[in-house]
Amino acid sequence: MNRQWWGGLLLVSLFPGAVLAQQNNRTSLFGGFKANNQATVSSEQPVSLPADHGPHNGYQIEWWYLTLLLENDAGEPFNYQFTLFKFARPEMASNWGEGAVWMGHSSLHTHTSHYFDEKFAQQGTGIAGFSTEPVNFFIDNWQWQSEQDATLFPARLNATSGPAGITLALTADKPFIKHGQQGVSFKTGDGDYRSYYYSQPFINASGQIKVEGEPHQVSGIGWYDHEWTSQLVDEDALGWDWFSLHFDDGRKLMAFTMYVDGGEAYTTGTLISAHGESLTLGPDELQISPLKTSLVAGRDIPVEWQITIPAQQIDISTKAFKTDQWNDSRFPYYEGAVSFGGSHAGKGYMELTGY
Repeated sequence: MNRQWWGGLLLVSLFPGAVLAQQNNRTSLFGGFKANNQATVSSEQPVSLPADHGPHNGYQIEWWYLTLLLENDAGEPFNYQFTLFKFARPEMASNWGEGAVWMGHSSLHTHTSHYFDEKFAQQGTGIAGFSTEPVNFFIDNWQWQSEQDATLFPARLNATSGPAGITLALTADKPFIKHGQQGVSFKTGDGDYRSYYYSQPFINASGQIKVEGEPHQVSGIGWYDHEWTSQLVDEDALGWDWFSLHFDDGRKLMAFTMYVDGGEAYTTGTLISAHGESLTLGPDELQISPLKTSLVAGRDIPVEWQITIPAQQIDISTKAFKTDQWNDSRFPYYEGAVSFGGSHAGKGYMELTGY
């Protein structure tokens, strides 16, 4: 069977009638997929770990997001993103599936190439899902499996990205970071848009990436996000600009600007010490401004940014690893590595949606 034809048929069956909403030149990434459920994000029920590592079935969208900045023994970069998304589709529940659709993204960038894979499957088919003891996420032949019960790290990741095969060991020896108010992350000033959100920004990774038959031993650092909400699939949610930055002095920064139709852009973030203490930053303390745009996939994409935190004497400018880091998926978005300099130096990842 033709895999491209089958993939198109599967998308239509899993997301019938879906459309992208567009307002004021920004596009709602997941607009049109809002499910009929009412789970909310509440400060009275903050994030609780390790219980919240697994899926939350009452929410409309959830993702487990890993970005890795790797190099081989020759110092050549291998920047890698692995993400699992889960969409609530209760109207599709049947004897065949449980009314939840999983989507997997695997994206590998070298200096000269971009390899990207996308997979879809409905939960309950045995093709995608989650299990415990040990923690195990999977979609088709992609798998994240922890080495201990109820924990995420240490873990092993096995995936493919085009002709590339990825086998990595992941460890982390510092605490998880809960963003906002104990994991309740506010996306707008009025608090109407919010999510549960925590990260592990202190990942060390090592293993092998085999590209077109040539094996590369790689190692480096990474950042893991887990987020769930019932609102970011709203058609009024017109995208976001997100950064996860590793400072050379050991600090980390998550910076995020949300755009909602009819409202002002809202910026928030978390500055994390080298030892794992966190400081929540509001829009009066953190500024994110585009410096330069480039034409990418027919869109004007800001590829250079200025990020300032005056109270911390941080004033940095980011630069994309390469201009074209576009994931041409069912839900297209920009995702790729960046470096930065200015008052401080380092590297990280940038995600831009709504363009």
